[in-house]
Amino acid sequence: MTYKHSEEDEGGASRYYITTAIDYPNGAPHIGHALEKVAADIVARYHRLRGDDTFFSMGIDENSLHVLRAANERGIEPHEWINTLDETFRKVWKALDISYDYWIRTTEERHQRASQEMFRRALAKGDIYKDNYSGWYCPNCNTFYATEELVSGRCPNHPSLSPEWLHEDNYFFALSKYGERLLAHIEAHPDFIVPASRKAEVVGLLKQGLRDFSVSRLVRPGIEGWGIPVPDDPKHIIYVWFDALTNYLTAVGFPDDEQKFANYWPADAHVIGKDITRFHCLYWPAMLLSADLPLPKQIPVHGFLSIENQRISKTLGNVIDPVKLIENIGVDAVRYYLARNLFFASDGDFSRTGLVRFYNDELGNDLGNLLNRVVSMIKRYRKGAVPQPGPVGSREEELQAIALSTRERAAAAIENWEIGNALGIIWNLVRSVNQYIEHSEPWKLAKQPEAEPQLNTVLYSAAEATRILAILLAPFIPASCNRINEQLGLPGIQPGSWETQTDWGSIPLTKVVPGSLLFPRLDAEVATTL
Repeated sequence: MTYKHSEEDEGGASRYYITTAIDYPNGAPHIGHALEKVAADIVARYHRLRGDDTFFSMGIDENSLHVLRAANERGIEPHEWINTLDETFRKVWKALDISYDYWIRTTEERHQRASQEMFRRALAKGDIYKDNYSGWYCPNCNTFYATEELVSGRCPNHPSLSPEWLHEDNYFFALSKYGERLLAHIEAHPDFIVPASRKAEVVGLLKQGLRDFSVSRLVRPGIEGWGIPVPDDPKHIIYVWFDALTNYLTAVGFPDDEQKFANYWPADAHVIGKDITRFHCLYWPAMLLSADLPLPKQIPVHGFLSIENQRISKTLGNVIDPVKLIENIGVDAVRYYLARNLFFASDGDFSRTGLVRFYNDELGNDLGNLLNRVVSMIKRYRKGAVPQPGPVGSREEELQAIALSTRERAAAAIENWEIGNALGIIWNLVRSVNQYIEHSEPWKLAKQPEAEPQLNTVLYSAAEATRILAILLAPFIPASCNRINEQLGLPGIQPGSWETQTDWGSIPLTKVVPGSLLFPRLDAEVATTL
């Protein structure tokens, strides 16, 4: 198989730049926020394992009016509020083992410079003009809506909220000017928006015709001018989405660090939720075209996550705190469950009983017991020394072939954003190694002195397949995979391992170091405490 590689720089090395949407710090993140971050982290970790110069950016979007309102409602000074929430978000992502390289806050001075530079470029291009805006505006999603877009007079994304009617002078961006160019780009680059169902939605919007959108808010008397001022017109604040989208440029040095920006831009992937496709697939590409900057290569769009088949809602009281969940069941169990059921083309559901079932059946019985059996048998039958293999038979050849095809198929699935399928493909190898052990019956071979070479082959093959599994699973459950390596007497998994250490026999195995169980069994009743 020929892997699809990210863009190579002049030195021949590949680079990969991935982002997630930045979140509003108007409340602590919940398990729904975690889905997107885990998905992007898996892909970022995969690219590091491929040896790519990977840059992964995340952060918070602080310039929204409803962030200001959240602070005011609590009687907290706004900067104190966002600083507290900044710590909260970082704590959650640290607990989830999210390996971002850069954390952006949109109140940073360098981001203000980047946003104002984008505004100036659009203005110089003739794409920004002043006009009167009259219409509906939802402060929670910071979106302008036509009357026909409302659902029973309420925001389609926040059904408990009635949008505000605004009537004020604003600056507008000439989005309508870019409709044909955007449609041509999407048709020429069929993987620009994935999955195909999301692309079809965007194409449908384009064919309906685009409307120019407001890119400023008038500073109202008596209300703090929260946000980034419009260049040379401090009576206006740059519309939060115009500023928020620019974060993807700020993170890689725009406009100050030309070398860094040239290295990482355009982004390889903006990972977003389906509710913000309009901004990322229409507004953002048009803004980049206006600024004479290359478009991102791909925008993967995921669905929503429900809990026990109910929409996540503070009103319903079904919000799950990822940190508390991790404290009770472990980080890799949460990452695994989110990834195992992650399909970008559809919504997903988070079930506490499902989490415990997958933990026990797959992580515990399949993977944990595999490692325990391999290490225990090598300790028992070979005093902890991994033997050199003896004669190789059809079973071993079949296992080696499955390991090779697993690497290739899993890579293709990850690069196609089929993350749940990728994990399913790898799990087939987990089960194949367990079946290999069952069919080979090393416990019987150990009682037959003449079968010593065959036993050596079985013990080595099971250990080698487990070693390869640790690398293939490392993007998904990194901490557990390092523990697998530790028990196989190997150092932690390093960048580039997918490329250099997943061929059969590519590095030597010498000894095992027995340790604690990877995933001790949980009682089913644990689900009621999560």
